[in-house]
Amino acid sequence: MSNDPESARGGELEAPLLAPAASASSAADFRHSEYTQPLKSNFWDCTTNLTKVILGAGIMALPRAVALLGCGLGISLLVVVGLLTHFTVHGLVLASDRCRRDTYSSLVRTALGPIPEKVLQATMLLGCLGFEVVYIDIIGDLLLGEAPTYDGLITTWLPQEDRQQWWVGRQLVLAALALGVLAPLGSLRTMGGLGVVNLVGLASLGGFAGATVWLAVAAVTLGRAYELPLGPDLPALGSTTAQQVTGALAVVPILLTAASCHQSVHPLRAMLVPYSRPLLDKVVATSLTLVTALFVVVCVSAYTAFGPNVRGNFLNNLSPAELVPLIGTTAANVVSLAIKAGYAVSLVGSAVLIMFPLRQSLLELVAPAAVLPGSPPVSTRLYLSCTYALLASVYVIAVYVPSIWDVISFVGSVACTIMCFIIPAALLVKYVDKPTLADRLQRAAAWAVGLLGLALFLNVFVGLYLSATQPQAQPSPPSGMGMVSGAGLEEAGKVAMSLHTWLWRAAARAAGPGSDGSLHEVLRWAGWGA
Repeated sequence: MSNDPESARGGELEAPLLAPAASASSAADFRHSEYTQPLKSNFWDCTTNLTKVILGAGIMALPRAVALLGCGLGISLLVVVGLLTHFTVHGLVLASDRCRRDTYSSLVRTALGPIPEKVLQATMLLGCLGFEVVYIDIIGDLLLGEAPTYDGLITTWLPQEDRQQWWVGRQLVLAALALGVLAPLGSLRTMGGLGVVNLVGLASLGGFAGATVWLAVAAVTLGRAYELPLGPDLPALGSTTAQQVTGALAVVPILLTAASCHQSVHPLRAMLVPYSRPLLDKVVATSLTLVTALFVVVCVSAYTAFGPNVRGNFLNNLSPAELVPLIGTTAANVVSLAIKAGYAVSLVGSAVLIMFPLRQSLLELVAPAAVLPGSPPVSTRLYLSCTYALLASVYVIAVYVPSIWDVISFVGSVACTIMCFIIPAALLVKYVDKPTLADRLQRAAAWAVGLLGLALFLNVFVGLYLSATQPQAQPSPPSGMGMVSGAGLEEAGKVAMSLHTWLWRAAARAAGPGSDGSLHEVLRWAGWGA
């Protein structure tokens, strides 16, 4: 294969993030060399890893999104998202088997050309970097809490006057987290060593779901339960029809990207032993079923307990003050701390898992000669240098750049639509080419998914225009998943996940005093030369 000039330009990573598995068929063979050893794995290991990849910070945003759209529409969309994700992941695997490529980047270059490959590499790098920053940022908030109480997992045990000392400052705590936890785990060559971390993280998320169900049952028992709405919460979406439509369009992308895992499919493909496409499809289907069931349980239970008061970041509803009326003072304190601790462990696992595609994207951009097909495994020096450089960059952003959630949300949304909808749809259209009815239906579905991805991509910029031209009509920005402090958090949850408002507020801050809030100002801030 290394003599093939097209393969030589594929930007392939010879030492994949996971050691290559033995193939069940020649069409699905992986490249491997004497330098690597097959990783012993099994079906449930792969299912656990994929489930953990999907269950990141997004689960805390979904209850508010479903509350705004209504349980009927919101839960239906969650099920549809699971089906769409399975369909597009199947397309990636099918194309990889046909092209005999074992990374997303090299697959896109071989199938679609160098320009789509560079677009994918840039979006994967920016998207994964954004998610990594969000994970570490939220872990910091969980450990330290928010002003003025600072009631995090560490600071809650300290006297009030000691909670702002330098030795429990954000800089030092996150540095200890990066050096003591993330650096050793992120330096692993495969996901095989993360089994214990992922199991603990999944157990904590299961405990979180169980606690949410407990709160719902307590609300029903006390007569404080809220009736589940089938339709959208129109007053919360806006006061006019136009605002309600744009508000709903701003919430839908949060659900459509809830099961994003495409960046981790190829590492998972290399991990599966024995590899076969039907078995990998089964792994994906099992994982998505578990995830969707967990999403539905959490969303329904959250609304039953808190009703329309569910916030954009559901963790804010799980403070002792809000839990006391449902389960009492002692239980409220225990449950709140337990959920925070479990979620922190879960996010550590997510932060380590997202490092694999993030590091691979960086290697393909900065050291393409080192990752050509047929090359020896990436040297330890280069591998660790990329790992530690990425961790240092993420640390600096998470600690020293305030209010970055707006930009990260924008980048993440754009990246997800390209990675999860547009490119997989193009691969399906190209490689599902038999003149059978089943293949024709799959091609038609692929075109529909591609158009959906394009619509979501354009929705970001349409929202930018609407927010810039009518900022006063937009509600306050949500607290999101990053626990941003401030007095407006109560009202912030009422709009949950509005990408439009994120962009508007970011632009207003950047434009500074004297900005008239016009489209001209926003575009100029975005660097588009308006």
